[in-house]
Parts: sequence; C-alpha cells; structure tokens
Amino acid sequence: MIQGEKRQSSVWRRARRAIRVAAYAAVLTTFTASASADDLFNWETDPLTGPNVSIPQFTPAPFLFNSNGASVGAYLAGQPNKALKVRNEVTPDAGTLGAVYGPNNVRLTFIDYEGATATARTTSLVNAIKGSAGTGASVLNNTSYIGNFNLYPVTNDPTRPATVIDTGGHHQYTFGSADYTASGVNMANEELYPGSPDLRNPIMGNSNAPNVRSAFFTLPITRATLVTAALPTGHAHVPYVSRFNNWGNPFFVNGTAPNGQPAYIFDAAHGTAGQLLSRGDFKALIAHYRLRGADGVHALQPGVVGYTAAQMESDVAQGWHIPQVDNIFAASDHSLATLDTVVNVVGTGKISLETAGIAWSGVYSLAQGKLAILLSNMGEDPKTISIPFRVGGKSIADLMSIGAGEHRLLDFTAVGTQWILQNPGGTVIFADSNRDGVGVPEPTSILGGVFVLGMAAFARRRRA
Repeated sequence: MIQGEKRQSSVWRRARRAIRVAAYAAVLTTFTASASADDLFNWETDPLTGPNVSIPQFTPAPFLFNSNGASVGAYLAGQPNKALKVRNEVTPDAGTLGAVYGPNNVRLTFIDYEGATATARTTSLVNAIKGSAGTGASVLNNTSYIGNFNLYPVTNDPTRPATVIDTGGHHQYTFGSADYTASGVNMANEELYPGSPDLRNPIMGNSNAPNVRSAFFTLPITRATLVTAALPTGHAHVPYVSRFNNWGNPFFVNGTAPNGQPAYIFDAAHGTAGQLLSRGDFKALIAHYRLRGADGVHALQPGVVGYTAAQMESDVAQGWHIPQVDNIFAASDHSLATLDTVVNVVGTGKISLETAGIAWSGVYSLAQGKLAILLSNMGEDPKTISIPFRVGGKSIADLMSIGAGEHRLLDFTAVGTQWILQNPGGTVIFADSNRDGVGVPEPTSILGGVFVLGMAAFARRRRA
C-alpha cells in the first residue's frame, strides 16, 4: 500500500459516492458564460502595462493595485467581459475599490492572497466588493464572481499528499471547505499544476500511477472533478492551470535551466524520457477540465523552456474548443456524461483514474441525440474500457480501446435506449509524442538554493 493510501481510501469511497450522485443529476451548469468572450485567462498578462493576451479567445484582465484604481476602472468601462486580478498590494480601500467596482459591474475577480491570513484578507476584500454600488448586488446574486487562488470547497482532498513538502512556502497553508464558505467567495480557483508538491506523484513516493506523466494528467482531472461535485449551486469554477510548474517541489529538481532556474529535465540521460506532458497532452487536459465542469481556466505560465506564452494560449484555446464538444455544449439541455473518478478497465475492473492512468470525460444532449467522449491513456500499455452505467438514461454497449499515450474522441448518436458509436475506434486527436523537455517553475521562484533574477515582479504571481 502506497504512502497515505490507507488514510485516503475512505476519502475516495466517500468522494466516489458523492460524485456518482452528482453525475446523475440534471444539467450541471450553474455559470452564465459571457456572450462576448471565453472565460480563458493568462495570469502573466496585463492590458494596461503589457504584455497583453495573444489571441481573442482569452479575456484581458488588468492587475488592480491601490495606486491604479482609476485607470483600471476606466479600462473596464469599455470591456464587454469585465475581469481583473488582485494581488497582495490591494486593500479594501473605498477610493480604489470605488473607482473600479462602483461604476462597473465587474464579472470576475481573481484574488491571489496566500499564507496564514489569506482567508481573513479574502473575506475582508469580498465583503468590501459585495458592498460596492456597481458590482455588489451581482455578486450576491451569483452573476458576478470572486475567488482566491487555490481556494475551493473540498476538504481532505485525496489528490494532495498527506504531508506537503514545499521548499518555496507556496503550500505551507492550505484551504478547505470551511475556508471557502467563511470567505464568502463564489468561485472555485483550485490549482492544477503538474509537478506541484500539492499533487501526488510516483516520483514523490506517494502515488501508484503507472508513470510520472499519467499522474500529471489524472490527478488534476480528479481534483477538478471533486470541485465540480462539491461546488455550491450558482458558483463558478475557473481553475489555475499549467503544463508544468515545480514551484517548491524538491522532488522535481534534477538540474537547472539555461537561465539558472531549478529545473526538471525530461530526457533519456536523466532516466525521465517521455514523462513530460506534450503540448497535445496539455490540450487534452484542458478539454477534460471543461468536460468535468470547469467554466473556464486561468493559465499561470508556460512552464517549459522554449514553450512560449502565445503557444500556451493557443493550446488552451484548442483544447477548450473541440468542434463536436462545442456543438453539444451549445444545446440548452447539455449535461456532463460523468463525474466518476474510477474507470472500468477490461480485465482489471473498476480502479481509480490515477491507478489506471486513464481518463474519460464527455458531454451529451438528448435534444441533439449526441454524445462526445474524450478518452485518454497516459500509461505505458494499451487499455480497453467499458462504461457500465447509463449516460442520460442510455447505455453504451461498445468497448473502447486506446493505445498508450493516445487521446481519442468518440462520437455517439442516440438510438432508442443506446448510444451508438459513429466513428468505430474513435478519432485520434492532439497527437504529439514530444514528451521530453525542461520543466521550470514560475520565473521569480526560489527553490533548492537557486534565486532567479531579472523578470519583472509586476506580471508574476507573488508568494506570501
């Protein structure tokens, strides 16, 4: 039994029961999407100071400081999808907040308060925003949303190590359901960073996933699923995502990047070949988040040497917008196909996504008679799965096979009481076998005695 598995087994059982109930609920849509833009964000951009977002699918969101309330307020006045980011510099000052939240109905506020006082500081700011003239009523009515980084309504999260070892101090303090409720937020912003000390992994000795990359893939999906299942009605769900981020994780440092950052090098020379999520894997991961109930995502940083912010934004947008998936989500009766965290592997039985190294997610519309399923296998061996329960009251008779390292999109049509597969074997998507590279933390990190200078702190997530 792996480290922490005994403690987590009862949590898994309770979580699976709760999720199975949620999976059969009616339509799991509690968030009103903007008609003018996707809810895709890049933390490191700022339309007022630069750099700005690269592609139109991403919403520009300025940083709010005590000193720039007037300029932020004026900028948001001309934006159809009003969103902003708040960092440690902002206090609940009537002048600053009044210039922004008074004349504007700010739809999304992303706070980054961390440390021992984070809940109290978040509560104070949330209460101030709720009292504002332009935005307050909308927050109370759940048509405007406020969240804080890694604050989400899941207690005893089984994707987290029993003991989080974090040399960067980023995870020294963690939140739970009580903090989420006490703070008064109405948006979950959990961290889903492959390589984080906050997520278990075989390299850390606390996961039985088939390999490193499968844990990078299935555990964030599991956490996002838990959040969706636990989220209060009317609240929004916009997790923070990255292709890789080893901030504070001593287990994922085996070298340095060209600029001196503590890095984890994925190649044959280090015995880690093929274990970095490829760009295609990252696209598929984003798609699974949407199919597991995320209303959008907030990308932190590229996380891989040579992988640019513009490429990251493009990959996020491609993962979010699979045409068949878009078409079904456009139906008024669309519903998620599953929120289960186990998969039925032929020849093995029901096991967790983590243990299998496999994830499947989907969305369906009975009015359209359509079901789309994304099936991913991040393990080292081909697998075949079955779906033993009904989706939208209809059964799936087909077994679904998938090769190692593949992502397949399966299209079904409703016929009587069954979903009939229209593309036998599924269509391979996001094919990209380039899984070597140099993974790095956030550019201003301190880790393993290495201090990285040069990047302006303004556009980076600051750590308490």
